Amino acid sequence: MKFPWILSMSVGFLSLSQEILWMRYVGFAQESVPQAFSFVLAIFLLGIAAGALVGRFFCARVQKLYMVSAIVLFLASLLDMFGPIITALHGLYFLVPVFIFLCASLKSIIFPIVHHLGSSQTAGNVGKSVSRVYFMNILGATLGPLVTGFWLVDQVSLQVAMQWLALLTGLLGVVCALKDKNILLSVILLPCLIALGVTSLQTPDFVTSALACHQHDEQKKLTHIIETKSGIIHTMASQGNGGDYTYGGNVYDGRTSIDPRINSNILERIFVLAALRPEPENILVVGMSSGAWTRILTEFPGVKHIEVIEINPAYLQLIQNYPAISPFLRDPRVHVTIDDGRRWLRRHPDDRFDLIVMNTTLHQRAYSTSLLSQEFLNLVKSHLSSGGIVTYNTTWLPDVLKTAESVFPYAFLYINFVIASDHDFRPMIKTGREQLMRLQLDGKQVFDPSNNDDNHFIDAVLTTPFLTSKDQVQLLGREGEIITDWNMIPEYKYGLAHLPAPCN
Repeated sequence: MKFPWILSMSVGFLSLSQEILWMRYVGFAQESVPQAFSFVLAIFLLGIAAGALVGRFFCARVQKLYMVSAIVLFLASLLDMFGPIITALHGLYFLVPVFIFLCASLKSIIFPIVHHLGSSQTAGNVGKSVSRVYFMNILGATLGPLVTGFWLVDQVSLQVAMQWLALLTGLLGVVCALKDKNILLSVILLPCLIALGVTSLQTPDFVTSALACHQHDEQKKLTHIIETKSGIIHTMASQGNGGDYTYGGNVYDGRTSIDPRINSNILERIFVLAALRPEPENILVVGMSSGAWTRILTEFPGVKHIEVIEINPAYLQLIQNYPAISPFLRDPRVHVTIDDGRRWLRRHPDDRFDLIVMNTTLHQRAYSTSLLSQEFLNLVKSHLSSGGIVTYNTTWLPDVLKTAESVFPYAFLYINFVIASDHDFRPMIKTGREQLMRLQLDGKQVFDPSNNDDNHFIDAVLTTPFLTSKDQVQLLGREGEIITDWNMIPEYKYGLAHLPAPCN
């Protein structure tokens, strides 16, 4: 195999791998909004075009193209190594487009060069030789996202992944210098690459923690951060005893508290279900997060089985750090499946549940439509048993309730949650106090009838009004629209009109 083919494949692999990592970087920094993807892609494509022009210039004017490749790749290595670290520093995030552009352009300089080096000028062989170089580049560009996106980010942190790829880029530059038989350049680059590797090993792994939401809030302190191919989650401790703040993809995802007397995470929304659907035997939880609500559901009287669907396995690791919550992981009635909620429902068409609980994420986050659309709600409805109830977070988007009303004959807004069913469940609130008093946690009664705080909480649960979409117009200022898989209005029409300011 000719070396230009190997070089073409290697550059394709490294370039697309870094693009995947930059998308992960920007997506996390920008709180998982869908615009982050198009932002990185646009800058990257501009960089590729600019780099190809520069590569064309070298092909026309320089004879020692392997030497040029060696220098360009080593510069790219330096940029890939320190670019993410520099931009993660407080106040320097605005440099991200510059580094993405340079990352793409430096590697794409090699693309015209490998075609120049690997193409035959012999009549009848030009097309064949060009196609081989191009094929190898496409092969590398395909392997890059697969290896990096599905394996590498599941093994190491975002910063370490970028550093490893930077070292591979520098090593490829050294190989190009040796291919050029430029001993002087090789002697210069190799020690520099070794020094770069040593520096990377000694550099603190801080990129994701520096970009984490509220990292610079003096009232909060980063407690845990876990990175997997499914995303990045972290928790922040704050003053007081309301539990840690949990963030998935840098988006607020709940608190690690199950104490209604503290009530740091609006627990009325989960406890009201004990009144509206007494003694549910089968419960489905879509989106476990830190597990606080699942832990509470295990104490509902009559529960025989709780199926939990969570897309990010890192939450299982995170929950182990919270003794008040983690016992449900050892409860034989609870079964946790790592999967996409929509896919799981389609694969289990015959399963029925008395309660379906979805504490879904902020509506402006990428892919939120898949859990809010009319099509998804029809799928959920088909999994409700007779008299079953579904509840999920609207994150104050009026369209969520309007969409629920288009699917369920009875759908109401309770605080900021939709509660929906095929029957009118509101009369059950009359016996709600009796049902709530039956709840026990670790063998102890959750609510003490002689405790004023407990009575105030129960009063709040039972007196919070159930609102319709007409009531919601006065509350939120506009009539809702129906969300479908095709209009994606939560993310785009009513999401953020632009990339939010990064948390740092």
